[in-house]
Amino acid sequence: MAGTAHRSRPLGRIIQEVQTVSDALLVARVLAWALVLPGLKHVLSVRSLAAVMHRPPRTASRDALHEERIVTFARWGARVARWKSGGNCLERGLIAYRYLCAAGARPTLVVGVGRDVKGVIGHAWVLVDGRLVGEHQSSIQPYTPVFAFGPDGRLDAESPGPPSKTPAH
Repeated sequence: MAGTAHRSRPLGRIIQEVQTVSDALLVARVLAWALVLPGLKHVLSVRSLAAVMHRPPRTASRDALHEERIVTFARWGARVARWKSGGNCLERGLIAYRYLCAAGARPTLVVGVGRDVKGVIGHAWVLVDGRLVGEHQSSIQPYTPVFAFGPDGRLDAESPGPPSKTPAH
């Protein structure tokens, strides 16, 4: 029972997920970006942010478990300053995009817009292999993709289109 209670706390969940020294270093880097991005996104365009966050692949082989941990750590990192709200989608997407690029996952960072009672709203999400990662399909339903950054860090000339309905993680 004590182990279950330990895992339900955020720190316990992080400790459980961090399995190697490499994971611990990744968490540290994610947290550093999570602290810097809220300010950077007010002085740089999304295009510039995508270029800054892009990293060339460091490996030719892919590791699905590592990719899943990247997405998890990005989600947690983006919540550092905004825990109750779940974090900022652009910050979460940029962090996941950076480390998924480096992991050779060939991600796409998508930015979309929609409408609600308050007016125009925006959202950012990441696709890997054409599938949404790190969130549920229903979270992007209200949004129309406007532009996307491919795995090379550049603005895709083609429309990002809707993601496939099967989540990658």
